[in-house]
Amino acid sequence: MTVPSFDTVPSTQTAIIQNPDGCKPCVSTSHPVPRLPSSIHILVRVAAVALNPTDNKMPSYHPTPGAVMGCDFTGTIMSLGSSVSSVRPDLKTGMQVCGGVHGSNPADPTAGAFAQYIVTDARIVVRIPDSWTDEQAAALGGIGWGCLGMALWDTLGLTGTPSKPIQEVGGKKVPVLVYGGATATGTMACQLLNLSGYTPLTTASARSAPLALSYGASHSISYTSPSCGSTLRALTNTPTCQPLKHALDCITSPESAAICFEALGRTGGHYACLEAFDPAWQTRKAAKVNFVMGYEIFGKGVALEGVYGREPDERKFERYSTFALEMQDLLHRGLVRSHPLRSVDGGWNAIAKGLDILKRGDVRGGKLVVKVE
Repeated sequence: MTVPSFDTVPSTQTAIIQNPDGCKPCVSTSHPVPRLPSSIHILVRVAAVALNPTDNKMPSYHPTPGAVMGCDFTGTIMSLGSSVSSVRPDLKTGMQVCGGVHGSNPADPTAGAFAQYIVTDARIVVRIPDSWTDEQAAALGGIGWGCLGMALWDTLGLTGTPSKPIQEVGGKKVPVLVYGGATATGTMACQLLNLSGYTPLTTASARSAPLALSYGASHSISYTSPSCGSTLRALTNTPTCQPLKHALDCITSPESAAICFEALGRTGGHYACLEAFDPAWQTRKAAKVNFVMGYEIFGKGVALEGVYGREPDERKFERYSTFALEMQDLLHRGLVRSHPLRSVDGGWNAIAKGLDILKRGDVRGGKLVVKVE
């Protein structure tokens, strides 16, 4: 764990921002250090960051020249707003935390995680165990588990939580499909579902199936199999398992949607996807489809065009901040772990390199992280 000096915070910093064409990232060494916007915010000196597909998609689809990029971070608390002690009395200066922010944000271009210093609401960070490395903490971040908190318990309507697990219904297990179980979002979903009393079923390649199973999936079916959907359906609707009524699609494509719809039981159910969904993909009228936009969790609305835009909804932030406390307890008890790591060396310059690796699709079974301090 890196412990920075508590000298006076400078007025400028290094940050990765969208360059004037709004697409490729560039390193700025004179970007302003943000100030606390409210009494419940904290200033964090960033030690490491994780890279996500959205870090490439936001500049490409919604360019905002000069905006600070990045979502997932870990670092050390440098200062706390005057009211932080009333909402998160467990937080102190010098503690290492991780969390997520809305990077490349047209409504707040200063908000990204790829910077030496960031500000964030104290209610949506979690303290990191002393045994964790900066890279592990960055991989946990905050966007992934925050989005899952909304997708699983708001969108899919699950009732069991890690603090109050569901009981078997009539002696039968309650399955939930996680399409893309070996992705970083998928492995976290499997952990959270298990802790909440559910039985996660997943899809993954034959090569990645052991990873999904190691994070708690009960079965992993190859998505390339022509019988993938029917096999998943047959695994449910048994004397010991209820029919499948809930599917989380971490990939979102015509193929992934088709398999999820086929796997759902006869009466249909709920389907949540993490990318834009084309209505032409819906092959089951009995399936209720919802596209979960991860940045909704901040409750401030999402200032993007088309299907990606969202109106402000403070209730979503309240759920996010409540779930952060749940995650904090799971971390304290050692019940969750981050996705396997793949470090990219080179400090700030390595972020652009890592984003290129992501764009090429050269990442399998590992979360890209960059140590910047």
